[in-house]
Amino acid sequence: MEHTRLTVTLQPGHGTLARLAATLNNHHVLDLTYTTAPANTATAVVCVAQSDALRAQHKLRRLVDVIEVTPVPASPDTAEAADVPHTRHPTVGAPRL
Repeated sequence: MEHTRLTVTLQPGHGTLARLAATLNNHHVLDLTYTTAPANTATAVVCVAQSDALRAQHKLRRLVDVIEVTPVPASPDTAEAADVPHTRHPTVGAPRL
């Protein structure tokens, strides 16, 4: 599946992560990371399906806490490009005995 990575720079505050998650609720999110820094900034990296990328980007830009949204297209089906782990749980897909 082709996907796009959206790097979101924002000001962290009460409920920021919840608003971010609620905004992305209707989109196919493959991965989401959220980090804060001592300089009162936060960064979220969101991997979404390429078909949802433009709409998700517009919705994120409307959030009060968001400073900037930067899209980066990722190569299809590469874990390195998306920072999405492609490992499987040892019991998932294992044959039943």
